[in-house]
Amino acid sequence: MKTAAKVPSGQAAAAADAVAAAEAAMDAANAASDWALSSGLGADDAGEAVHAAWRANQAADRAQRAESAEDAWLDAATAWAAATTAIEADARIASAIAAELTAL
Repeated sequence: MKTAAKVPSGQAAAAADAVAAAEAAMDAANAASDWALSSGLGADDAGEAVHAAWRANQAADRAQRAESAEDAWLDAATAWAAATTAIEADARIASAIAAELTAL
């Protein structure tokens, strides 16, 4: 049985951080998509959130395969940037729904 290669702790922490970012992005994208679908508002923002979640996931995958801690941390930063985009897109949908409700 093969044993897994030992990952340096800095690199492991960076990879875990990147995965957390990808999970946050996916949560935001799911929320954005659900709200856009149920409200009929913000489809473009929901699409942006989904694309950002995909980018965060790609960065997390790269961080897990990175050959150095520095590369892994750069990928983690990229994942968080994409997660921020997804979270902001979700917030825009919530704002659009609130504006629609207050206009009634």
